[in-house]
Amino acid sequence: MRSLRPYRAWIAVVLLSLGLAVPALAQGSLFDDSDERREPAPSLPQSFNGIIRPPSGEELPKQVDTLNDIVRAMQACWRPTGVRYSGQSVTIRISFKRNGEVLGKPMITHYREGEPDAANRGAFTQAVREALVRCSPMPFTEKLGAAVAGRPFTFRFVDSPATEKLQSL
Repeated sequence: MRSLRPYRAWIAVVLLSLGLAVPALAQGSLFDDSDERREPAPSLPQSFNGIIRPPSGEELPKQVDTLNDIVRAMQACWRPTGVRYSGQSVTIRISFKRNGEVLGKPMITHYREGEPDAANRGAFTQAVREALVRCSPMPFTEKLGAAVAGRPFTFRFVDSPATEKLQSL
């Protein structure tokens, strides 16, 4: 049987090159298409929250292109006439279609009564309902509509001025 001594250097080179190649193979960078290993593109949050206060005379924008524009548009749609500040708030979860229409039925997730005045409560809740109707369809740009379609939005309608501190839900 032959001795392996003359081939020692060659065997060492082969083993060394394999030792360097194994980590690269494990990362998948030599032989595969690394599209599957790329970091996902940053995306929108899974949900979005906004506080809607009595409006300051803003008008509904002609196009809604950012998440902040959605809050501003909802603010412009809310016209709580006949509602006085009483500490009421209602939180509504809603989703939109690509074209800006409301998807499904809005869900009330929280309601804080405020001062006990049935007439004021009725006017407040009616104003919130009308705001949702007035803002549908929301005038999304095509790009924003595709990005927000089906995602939940939570709007908290508050009948207090912006300077008042709010309690957390």
